[in-house]
Amino acid sequence: MKNRYIKIFCAAIVGALTLASCDKGFEEMNTNPNALTDPAVKSMFTLAEIYVDGQDFSNTRGNNIYAAQIVQQFSSPTGAGSKYTYSSEYSAALFGETYGKGLNQIFQLLSVLEDTPENSNMIQACRIMKVFLFQKLTDTYGEVPYFEAGKGYNGNVFSPKYDTQEAIYNDLLKELDEAGTALDATKPFVGNADLYYQSDVARWKKLANSLMLRVAMRLSKVNPAKAKEYVEKAYSKGVFTSNDDSLVLKHDAGPAGVKTNPITSSWVRNDLNGGESNIKFSKTFIDLLKNTNDPRLRIYAKLEATGDNNPASQQGLANDAKEFPGGDKKIFSDPNTSTVLRLDAPTLIMSYAEVQFLLAEAAVKGWSVGGSAQTYYENGVKAAMNILTIFGDKVPAVTPAEYNTYITAYPFKTAGTDAQKIEQIITQKWIVLLFNGFEAFSEYRRTGYPVLVPVNDPTGETNGTIPRRLIYDQSELVTNAANYREAIQRQGLDLMTTRIWWDK
Repeated sequence: MKNRYIKIFCAAIVGALTLASCDKGFEEMNTNPNALTDPAVKSMFTLAEIYVDGQDFSNTRGNNIYAAQIVQQFSSPTGAGSKYTYSSEYSAALFGETYGKGLNQIFQLLSVLEDTPENSNMIQACRIMKVFLFQKLTDTYGEVPYFEAGKGYNGNVFSPKYDTQEAIYNDLLKELDEAGTALDATKPFVGNADLYYQSDVARWKKLANSLMLRVAMRLSKVNPAKAKEYVEKAYSKGVFTSNDDSLVLKHDAGPAGVKTNPITSSWVRNDLNGGESNIKFSKTFIDLLKNTNDPRLRIYAKLEATGDNNPASQQGLANDAKEFPGGDKKIFSDPNTSTVLRLDAPTLIMSYAEVQFLLAEAAVKGWSVGGSAQTYYENGVKAAMNILTIFGDKVPAVTPAEYNTYITAYPFKTAGTDAQKIEQIITQKWIVLLFNGFEAFSEYRRTGYPVLVPVNDPTGETNGTIPRRLIYDQSELVTNAANYREAIQRQGLDLMTTRIWWDK
């Protein structure tokens, strides 16, 4: 894969800048025979896939510093997420980057793709990627520009209106249903320009349905009937069936900022520094895995200063800590740079384990998903342990015996209440969603699990309650003021404590 992403990135930029064709009758006069005159749509598609995962800016600020600290996967004495403080730059990072890069790339690609059978699969895949990005946006902020977003390319709409989250969710489900059905293995795709599944249409269909499962379950409290309808539809159409179906984006170790993992690269380059990072694993996360003898702990964590990944040595930092106790950062656990924090560590965008936990929750609710909650739960835990092999062999993988010991010691609570069962399911999902803080934040708000002790810091914005959303990019007050004001009039004040539509 050497130099692969640089070539992809450069070709995509060139393609994006050469979209206009010459006037009819002047082609020969105005065409340089050595220049690229047609949009490089396959390279543009590849870049769109990379942007779905986000870049360093949003992942460092919105994910690692905000969302993942709010849900207590990580902690920092000065972290905005740990203390629920407001930083306009960090809070706006996802909003600005998603519209400016990810969605911009997809809308630009769609604007030059003719609606032909040859382009159909690429168009459907773009619709699926749009859902990934828009769901993350609307879950993080609430109402966002949706139906008029991207209309600057073909509609001259440069101040798009915000749409209600209910309307957005209805369309996300429609898009996934239609796009998944329209994908056709008999039609061309993009070959190896597809970094996700190398143009395997059957796996793309499973992705569409698995994402539909996630989107539908988010409505479980605000509209349980619709949630049930689409959860059952997603299951019947066919979701992930093994770890091989999981959406994994591979990366290279360099050059930084182009090919490296956007979650880990800035962390390793700027912050880790031999164990001197200000961001550490939280006490909540380490204690849960340590107290249950979870075999994943040796893979996830180590003390960077010494290289010690012995589970007994791991120590998490409390989210209410105002400084490092004893002044020594090096005694607190870092993400393991031999595994999950390698510069070339793959990104687990959506996993088979997550799908199994979604089906387990649906089974608890009595919905028709073809299996028992216990079976789905056990499959999810096993898959979550086994998928860690994507991070290499520098640390021993979880063995079948270790899984059996773990699931025997902590079996599914078949005799428990529905609330106890769902708490158990979501807590396991919280573990597998490590480095996907935005999704973990959304699931916490939807379910209330795992149970977290709020931080009441005088610098916080929430009076000691866990935030319910992030604050919009404040440039909207200048560039899109009327639509911004209309949105907050419907939704509520632009505060971290304002609940979004599905957060009941």
